Amino acid sequence: MGSTTAISRAPSGWPLPAKLTWINAPSPWQAVLLHLPDLPLKQDLRAGIGEIMEKIIRQQQEAASLQVATWLLLDQLHKDGAVHELSRNGRHWMPDFGLGIWPDRQPPRMYEDRDFLDLEYGAALPKMMYSVAKAGVTEESALHAWRTMFGTGSTILTLARGPSQQLLEAMHEPLLSLIHDEAFRSFPWYFTLLGRNALSQASGDQLNLWLGPVSFYMRESEEDNSLLLISCVGLMAGLGAAGFSCDYPVACSVSPFA
Repeated sequence: MGSTTAISRAPSGWPLPAKLTWINAPSPWQAVLLHLPDLPLKQDLRAGIGEIMEKIIRQQQEAASLQVATWLLLDQLHKDGAVHELSRNGRHWMPDFGLGIWPDRQPPRMYEDRDFLDLEYGAALPKMMYSVAKAGVTEESALHAWRTMFGTGSTILTLARGPSQQLLEAMHEPLLSLIHDEAFRSFPWYFTLLGRNALSQASGDQLNLWLGPVSFYMRESEEDNSLLLISCVGLMAGLGAAGFSCDYPVACSVSPFA
């Protein structure tokens, strides 16, 4: 699954203890979990950690002239009143709504009788679907959306070769092929949701297919209380630009200088 290590040097403002987990992603991809105290983040930590992450974003973007897009997991917006921020900024961000797909999980489907009959007492029904909003039409508004919503547990930021529409076109067929229930096959667009399990089990070809023109992908991973960073443009350089110093484990499949 990966190798967890302490960070030998963390930037000022990073909460302690500082540690990360390298994920055994397929070459040329690198992936890491930067551990956080909790998600959603406490308000007093959001601005400082966001500024540190923005240094990584800038380094990754400048390394390959990539375009920014911000995506919001709508199911996470019920916490800390985050949904009100989306409402307040709607005219500026012009949110567009689609469906998120986890390639390593059960695809979205309507509930069936067996879901209720097999449900154990006190257990929750399986999640039917994951709604995603694209926030921001311009790079300025996309970054404003990310800065505003960062720390709520809802944000995904991508850097891609080309505009977000091209990204969604590339993801459409690979993700649609995973969906069998006709009720979920006519959404305007589909977006790839990734976690550590998919990364450690996928081949390079699968990851390339799921991400299309995306070169950098950063998600607030509430299940890990971490920031998940995925990159094919030299993640070590981005971490260094933000002020992190850490070892790259030999067990991981790619060179830190790839």
